[in-house]
Amino acid sequence: MQVGGSGSLQSNINVTPFVDIVLVLLIIFMVITPVVQMGYLVRVPPKAPPNMPAAVQDQIIFRLLPNNRIMINKEDVPEQNFPQRVRELLHGNTSKMVFFSGSRENDYETTMRFLDMARAAGAKNIGIIVEDPGAQ
Repeated sequence: MQVGGSGSLQSNINVTPFVDIVLVLLIIFMVITPVVQMGYLVRVPPKAPPNMPAAVQDQIIFRLLPNNRIMINKEDVPEQNFPQRVRELLHGNTSKMVFFSGSRENDYETTMRFLDMARAAGAKNIGIIVEDPGAQ
């Protein structure tokens, strides 16, 4: 009677640990899947009413046209009256967002002087419009 092996190597795969690992992973995914599908409670802002043109009418757009012509929305404003007109429109609310649209013909120095004048008049939050809103 021969005790032990024959001395040759056997290349059989032991499948039992592999099946154990796969079953544990299956159980983990079965437990986690319902938890993931529950989701989270999210508060979504209410839909805006369809009659909301007040926000669009309340916007302030500064336009610096060629030859230093200044417009606030569609009103032509002389340069000396511009700071006073800005103060009137902002009503002391310096955090209100205003928009700036400049002509391509204006140079950098003129544009920056105009923006500095607007900031000195009380417009602290100035957004820049890249495309001309009147060219629609």
